[in-house]
Amino acid sequence: MVCKHLEQVIAGNLRKIWEMSGCLYEGQHGVSPGYSCESQVVAVCQDIADSLDEGVRTDAIIIEFLRAFNLVPHDRLLTKIKATGVDLRVVVQIKEFF
Repeated sequence: MVCKHLEQVIAGNLRKIWEMSGCLYEGQHGVSPGYSCESQVVAVCQDIADSLDEGVRTDAIIIEFLRAFNLVPHDRLLTKIKATGVDLRVVVQIKEFF
């Protein structure tokens, strides 16, 4: 329970920093308020339906990012997070969380 709460606090702080620095684009699903994995699925389905209606060929590549995230070297990820302007104390907290 404490771990999940800490994750939410860190994610919220990262989101604020990245929104202010322009690292996130509008409609970034999964990390932006009002957006979720479900809203991403709806948006993709709508895009596919629109393409079909217009007779446009559609290709799709689907990646399960949960597994991809687990394969990312943590040191490299922490370096990239630090490069986005995140306070070093937060980076250390994330490192401890890993």
